[in-house]
Formats: sequence, structure tokens, C-alpha cells
Amino acid sequence: MNLPLDKITILDLSRMLPGPYCTMILSDLGAEVIRVEDPNYPYSDLPPFFQKGKYRESAFNSVLMRNKKSITLNLKKEKAREVFYDLIKRADVVFDTFRPKVMEKLKIDYNTLSSINPSIICCSMTGYGQYGPYEQQAGHDINYIGISGILDATRERTVFGKEDQERPPIIPGFSSADIGGALVAAIGIFSALFEREQNPERRGQFVDISMTDSVFFFQPIVAAYKFVRDLSEKKAWGSGGVGGSPYYGVYKTKDDKYLAVGAIEMKFWHALCEGLGRKDLKGKQWTQGAEKEKVIGEVKNEFLKKTQAEWLENFENYDTCVSPVKNFREACEDPQILARNMIVKMDHPILGEIQNLASPIKLSRTPTKIRSFAPKIGQNTEEILRTLNYTDEDIQNLRKNKIV
Repeated sequence: MNLPLDKITILDLSRMLPGPYCTMILSDLGAEVIRVEDPNYPYSDLPPFFQKGKYRESAFNSVLMRNKKSITLNLKKEKAREVFYDLIKRADVVFDTFRPKVMEKLKIDYNTLSSINPSIICCSMTGYGQYGPYEQQAGHDINYIGISGILDATRERTVFGKEDQERPPIIPGFSSADIGGALVAAIGIFSALFEREQNPERRGQFVDISMTDSVFFFQPIVAAYKFVRDLSEKKAWGSGGVGGSPYYGVYKTKDDKYLAVGAIEMKFWHALCEGLGRKDLKGKQWTQGAEKEKVIGEVKNEFLKKTQAEWLENFENYDTCVSPVKNFREACEDPQILARNMIVKMDHPILGEIQNLASPIKLSRTPTKIRSFAPKIGQNTEEILRTLNYTDEDIQNLRKNKIV
């Protein structure tokens, strides 16, 4: 069965989480993703590990690197670049996460590669993009969400009468800039591929993705309020708006578990009040100040009267937005996650049965599939070189000279 990106070849020079996450999405959709790797890179085999006897394999890589191939190339050497240029002639996309100017230094930048293959699309995903005062600054997810406003908005809510109480930012439980940037990069690549098929010359283009731009873009509600009235002083929508309201928050239950409540629409708030047995609170959804604190307190007290399971059973009879707060282990056992087949079991030739995350992209005619396990670094080097018509002697010489 053909997959949507079956005939697309992507050369992936990225590292760590963001880049490989993006190319994982593309490989799940059928693209041939060839990892161009440096065997001396110290963070290529990250924990935790599957282990059987003396054999071990990165579980992190088993998710991110599935459906991909791997070749090792020392791109600092001219002969290695010649091999890379040969790959470029039959590739559609080059993807990297190096800081700006690194690709130019290696002589594999877009201008160079497009002179070899005018149809090539180059996507570079970096912390701050290809230009701007921060372009050469080092950074990770926490830095990008710090600059974009996401981290400042992630705090305990403001309590009326205690506005001056310190509420330090809380680091989110997942890498939002890394994952968000990867998703935006995938959209950028899809767009460039689609446009290339529309223009008569099939010319490619350069796609510049900033992880900071991406998470900054994820705040349309905040932006709307900022553009209407200035909230840049001490207030932020994420910490003092919806998240500080009785209809939208996290409530503790009798058994020290939690429920997430998102009853924003009036009909959901009314159903929530009925489910709590507090019809008297129906008209108090939008109260402010001390009255709002009183309503939040009343709702808190109600939820403390029953266990999480009891409340979930109770709210089955009401059309409102109440759900359990689960850890990842519990989420893996959630009937909705299971029904959507978001966890797949695979028969590894050495490890036996292992689990993996399924693609969230559900296609009716060309469904995604994990077609191969994550390769060891350089596992497909000879296979790939032979597709470029390198002989056994050529490959032996490349190895001897540490080109591959």
C-alpha cells in the first residue's frame, strides 16, 4: 500500500529531540528519511534503554528514529561532501537543526545544494531562526518558552487579595517549543513540497523555522487581549485569565487525585453545577474579586466529598467538560488512547515484544505504519552507497580514509 510521501527522500542532519521528531512524522507518512550522522556525536544514544543480556538499545531512539535509515559521513572532509552531493541529486528535502552559518561552513547550504539540484527543499529549524539578534545564541526549550511568554504564563493562578504573593513560573511537563517547532517545520516542508509541484520549473526553496517563533505563535488568545488592551505589566492571560476561574481549573478529590474542569461555555458550567449538586452557583460563573474566590472555594469543597472514580461516574450523566488528570502510565491504559491504537506492540528481533507510539495522523485510505525499527548509527551506510553506484572497493576506501 502506498503512503502519502512514498516517493519523497529526506536527508536528515538533525539531532536531539526537535528535528528527529519532525522527520519521524514525515517517515511515518512514507518518506524515505536518511539520517546523515556523525558517529562521534556524544548524545546520539540517549537513555532510557531496552536491554536483553549484553544488548541494549535506546528506547528514545526506538520512537524517534523508526522508519529511517542511517549513513555516517564526516562532512568536514571534501570526499564526504561529494557523497552528500550525490545524495542531493536524488533527494527532495534536506533538514537540519544547526545554528545559522554552520551549513555554509560545511558547504552544504541551500545556495550550494540548489545549484546541484534546483528542486531541493532545505528546511533549517533553529532556536531563533536565521536572522535577528539572537540567531547565534545557544538555547533549549526552556529558553524559547521563556522569551516567547509561555513560561511566564505557566504559574499558579492569582488569588484575589494575594496579588503580591510570589508565583514563580513552572516548567511545563513537556518540551513545547521542541515539539511545537517540529510540527510547524513539518507543515513548512509539506507546503514547500506542494508548491514545488505547482510551479512549472519544480524549483525548491528554503524553509526557515524558529522554535521561538513557533511557540510565540501558539498564543492567539493572549495576543488578542494584548492587542486590545495592554496586559504586559504584571498580568498575563495564562496566569490570571481562564486558568484563574472557577469553571476552568484542576480540582482535588477525596482520594488525593485530580479532575480537570473546562466548563467554559455557559451550558457546560450549568451542567457542572447540577452535577455537583450546586444549582445555586449557576449564576456565578463570571464573578470576580472576592466573590470569585468564594465560588472557587465552594467548588473545591464539593470535589473533596467524593473520590475521582465516584465523580467520573457521577458526571457520566452530565454533558460537561470533566476529565481525570492522569500520569503517562495511566494515560497508556486509558480506553480512548487504546481505542485510537496510539500504542503499538512490535516484535523486535533481539528484544522481543516492545512498545512504541503510533502516529496521531489517521488516514482512511493510506494509514501510517511503523515499517522498520530504528537503525543503529551507520547501519545503512553500505546499502545507501550502493544505490549511488559505489563499488565495494570504493566503500572500503571511504572507510579506510574515515569518510564514512
